Amino acid sequence: MTVFSPATTGNELTVPVHITNKSNKRLFYQVEIRVTGPGGFDVTRSMETDTVGVYPGASWPTELTFTDSEGKPVPESPRVTIVKSSAKVIG
Repeated sequence: MTVFSPATTGNELTVPVHITNKSNKRLFYQVEIRVTGPGGFDVTRSMETDTVGVYPGASWPTELTFTDSEGKPVPESPRVTIVKSSAKVIG
């Protein structure tokens, strides 16, 4: 899994994520990412690959969007942390 630098648009921060299945089995991925920054910005988002999973050798590009429900400002230099990442075999 690769997590790219976040991009800011208004009061949203978008973090691109690219998952590549390097195994020889179809996998189902779960990812949880946290973004923090000065001023109290602290948001965690999670995603799961579709019910079909990711086939061997295939990739799954996606992005997670972060906004603070309490209106905290989007940080200029956010800290992005992978909180949890797991994969399980389908079938």
